[in-house]
Amino acid sequence: MSQAKRISPPIAYSDTELSWIESNQAGISREALSKKFNNKFNRCISAQNIAGLCKRNRWANGRDTRIKKGDKSWNKGITGYMGANKTSFKKGNIPFNHKPVGHERVTEDGYIMVKVAEPNKFRLKQLVVWEAHHGKLKDGYNLRFLDNDRTNCNIDNLMSIPRSVNAIVNNRNPANTRDENLNKSILLTESITWHANNLKCR
Repeated sequence: MSQAKRISPPIAYSDTELSWIESNQAGISREALSKKFNNKFNRCISAQNIAGLCKRNRWANGRDTRIKKGDKSWNKGITGYMGANKTSFKKGNIPFNHKPVGHERVTEDGYIMVKVAEPNKFRLKQLVVWEAHHGKLKDGYNLRFLDNDRTNCNIDNLMSIPRSVNAIVNNRNPANTRDENLNKSILLTESITWHANNLKCR
């Protein structure tokens, strides 16, 4: 069979058929018109072909299919795109991928997020652990991981420092060693220096 696009020959209508279609097409749907036409002339013409013929000849049927004020929409009260059915999600059902409170996941940046409330509220685990021991983190402060392991949220591995100090440390990059005690000493030293400088400015 040729792979070229097949073109169907145009449908031939007699003058009598065309006159009948023009005279009977007003006020009814194209589907109803095609049924009446096929019954009268013993043809098998689809509603789509009849509609195309009428369109080419500019035979408007005069039907107004727009929704009028006061009419009810066909989809009023229907839930979902195709309406509610036996497979639709029902209120109270738990989805298969539901995660319970306490569930943990690791972000692309390597931090642990822990689910703290339904339906889907997650927080950074280091903040949750810190607040459980010390209350809310002070405004303008950051948490540092002393061993630089973002998944180690043990309270002994967390240290609160001013954001300005955190920026200084990150810029100089001196507290990123593998020795957590050394890192802690560096952070404490930078914090003391920063606080002392602030006191002098006052």
